[in-house]
Amino acid sequence: MESRSEQFRNDIFEISAEAGDARSGVLQIGDTKLSTPNLLPVVNFYAGGTDASLYGGGIHRTIKEFMNGDEVVNGGDYSRYFDGVMTSVASLTDYGISRERYEDYISAPIRERDVFDFDGTLFLDSGGFKFLGDRTLDGSDFEVEVDQKAIVEIQRRLGGDVLVNLDHPIAPDDDYPTRVEKARLTAENVDEFLDLTSRDDTRYLTLHGYNYSMLDTFLTEVEKVIGRDRVHREFDGVALGSLVPLKDNKGKLITAVSDCREVLRDWGFEELPLHVLGISSSAIPLLAAVGADTFDSSSYIHSAINGKYDTSLYNSEPVDDVDFTECDCQVCSDDMLVRRMKGDAEYQKDKLGAVAMHNLIIQKEEIKRIQSAIQSPGDDALISYIEQSLGREKSMQQHAHRVVNESLGGYF
Repeated sequence: MESRSEQFRNDIFEISAEAGDARSGVLQIGDTKLSTPNLLPVVNFYAGGTDASLYGGGIHRTIKEFMNGDEVVNGGDYSRYFDGVMTSVASLTDYGISRERYEDYISAPIRERDVFDFDGTLFLDSGGFKFLGDRTLDGSDFEVEVDQKAIVEIQRRLGGDVLVNLDHPIAPDDDYPTRVEKARLTAENVDEFLDLTSRDDTRYLTLHGYNYSMLDTFLTEVEKVIGRDRVHREFDGVALGSLVPLKDNKGKLITAVSDCREVLRDWGFEELPLHVLGISSSAIPLLAAVGADTFDSSSYIHSAINGKYDTSLYNSEPVDDVDFTECDCQVCSDDMLVRRMKGDAEYQKDKLGAVAMHNLIIQKEEIKRIQSAIQSPGDDALISYIEQSLGREKSMQQHAHRVVNESLGGYF
């Protein structure tokens, strides 16, 4: 297939440095800027409750208190860790809220609400994975039928910076006809998505597949429905989905992302930003090395819920066994928050919420090191980073060697 790079739209992403297949740059979306590679933590802005309680939600509430620098968490400026966040339409009714509460949630954009001190990039997922079976938002006393039109309306009302079409994710055990049918159904949504939005919106196209052939077939089915011109002119980025079932299989994740980059090159989309939906934090360096630009993950919260205090992207220990003097992050440097993590907290959310914030800081600081390695001249800095971090972890060594050999030119 001939390159059509001159045709696509890309006025939001500027690539400033490359190391092998890895790249670093800046995403400029409206008034927000996001340096890449970058991790977008999943934040549940609306988690039940009332406006006075930051819309409730246990640990989710504590994370928003950190985002706001609230006195409840001893103040402090944590905004740099929320330069970009992921939230989902599907999370709106996770807590069985009433219709009145639902209408309140979507009555004003997130950024315009005084209760949230957030000015980063807001990536608004469509919730396709959740809606695949029961295509409704279910509250305590109401249902909202979910289709592409409803999703775009909610995304707009919440004030999303990046909008994603409603998709039909695939599963590892889907046969070929099922995958093609899901691609066709997704393409029909994409067609409507483009009609409902405009070039003034930042629009990402969702792709699904675990290897080159699957991804190429998915994109071909989309092109059949919306036409060659539209598929090559209307999108600002690509979001790779259906990887949650593979989140613990680093080898398959590497293949999916590296093959996706290859497909995008062959289709003339090489310079469009690539977002990887829903992965574990331990995969970030590997996927950045093979060309992913942004990721979203909720692992920082899930680890904390399970009582795990992260010491790196790859290791954790039970929070009750931690020597907090060994970490100098903003959370562990705060005596009050350390006391809470040691168990001196009225509510479990205050103990584990502080752990979650620590975990997020560990992840975001590692992202900065990856950015720095990519921005250094040549490939040596990134190779050295991978060797010194992943290469020393027995479970990661084979994957570290693979990305160095396949994406960074090898060791010799």
